[in-house]
Amino acid sequence: MSRVDVYERGLEFISEYIRGHKHPPTVREFGDRLDLAPGDAREQLRALEQGVNEGSIRWIDGRWQVIGEYGDTPGMDQQQAIELQARLAANGTANTDVANASRVLTSYTAGIGQWIDRLSRWYLRGTTARMGLCQSDAHCKLVLAPNGGGKTHFLQSLGARALHDGFAVSYVSCHGRADLDPLDLHREFIQNLQLPGNDQRGLLPLIDAIGNHKRSEIVRADVRDVDAAYHQWIRTLHGEYPTRQFGRILSIALHAAEQGGDNDTSVAAQLWLQGEIDGLSNALRNALMVPHVPARQRPQLGRALTSSMAKFLPNAGVAGSVLLIDEAEMLFGGGFAARLAVLTAMRVMVDVQSVPLLTVFAATPEIVNYFSDYPAVDGRLAPGIPRFENGNDLSPQLLLDKVLDQGCLQQIGRKLIQLVETATQHQFNFQLQMGNLDRLLLAIVEDINVRIFVKTWVNLLRSQAVDNHERDYDQDDLRTRYRGYADADDDGGLEP
Repeated sequence: MSRVDVYERGLEFISEYIRGHKHPPTVREFGDRLDLAPGDAREQLRALEQGVNEGSIRWIDGRWQVIGEYGDTPGMDQQQAIELQARLAANGTANTDVANASRVLTSYTAGIGQWIDRLSRWYLRGTTARMGLCQSDAHCKLVLAPNGGGKTHFLQSLGARALHDGFAVSYVSCHGRADLDPLDLHREFIQNLQLPGNDQRGLLPLIDAIGNHKRSEIVRADVRDVDAAYHQWIRTLHGEYPTRQFGRILSIALHAAEQGGDNDTSVAAQLWLQGEIDGLSNALRNALMVPHVPARQRPQLGRALTSSMAKFLPNAGVAGSVLLIDEAEMLFGGGFAARLAVLTAMRVMVDVQSVPLLTVFAATPEIVNYFSDYPAVDGRLAPGIPRFENGNDLSPQLLLDKVLDQGCLQQIGRKLIQLVETATQHQFNFQLQMGNLDRLLLAIVEDINVRIFVKTWVNLLRSQAVDNHERDYDQDDLRTRYRGYADADDDGGLEP
């Protein structure tokens, strides 16, 4: 049995045991089920405990507890389950933000945990022997999956892990956008930037965090005059950044936050740091002492601003930054100029160096056909040999359809039974519903859309719970229901 099989079987056994016995198994029972000696069983349990996302366990109150993928979601009460059930029934996705993803998404996540573990080990938290690569340098990844293939779910789960690992995270959706040049990307990066332990997003919470973190450092250094030391530090910010004005203008914003008031210069500083240069009047530019930026120089400014901010962010007490760019395929539907703009933005991110930043684009697979128009992107985002799914952690491309197979969908379906039970307080006939789940998976084997599968299954479970009547559904009926939700989705969301 491979290590992956032991990992998955071990978590599944613990979850099933808790479901049936209302308490976790002993180490001996765990070892007996997996045919492991007691010492090997303990070692495997310790290995499972290393995860912090889905599919992990913790030693709590003298016993092993499942946290995440195969167990109950921590903190999910009935009202929260009702709200999540309603979102899944309507959309097939949670539509949550990164800060809540670790609590919400684990309710119906399966399969991707080990991939996120690998990314975290290599790029984020690192190990005892090696610092995470993105704590010192920039790296870029491309996540590919068809529509409804779990890209958003994967990005938000990765974002939740990054917050846990001490990174600032910015999740940017390209849905409804026609283009995205490097300056646009910087604006989105700052607008959606979220710090660990802070539900607010954007520049102002970041400025507050910078001030609080630096003051805490000064206090820990046992400096007598904290205010004087802090202001002296601000005066040293005119250091080397990809754009020369960055340190000077950031110091203006930090001074304004310290004084608690806004004036023309501080407002101009905030606009400039956010990339909102179109909001700068001649008077504000003069107050800030920055020139007008012609159109041809805007991409260069966007790149410089993003690199400068990513380089500076550890001063807010974070290990680095993670930029998640979802539905990038939306940007390739326009003409050549629009495609060139987004390829330029991608080129900017793959070329960033010497800053603590991980950028992850998610898109449908056909976008790689456009990379030949921009060889610099094509070369940097090539899949690598071997591929990520074959063990190459450094491969730039991740193909989600290699992990979200029928086995993962079955695990998701089982977790959704638990979710609907919590929401409706209806105790399902587990064996009967597993039969329905197996037939649904057979019905859609040639046309798998994870989001439509979730939507179909939650609605089927919810209707049975509401009617207090469970029954077997045949495969044709399940296929018809699935196709109805898929067709409604194509038609703009009308129910079947």
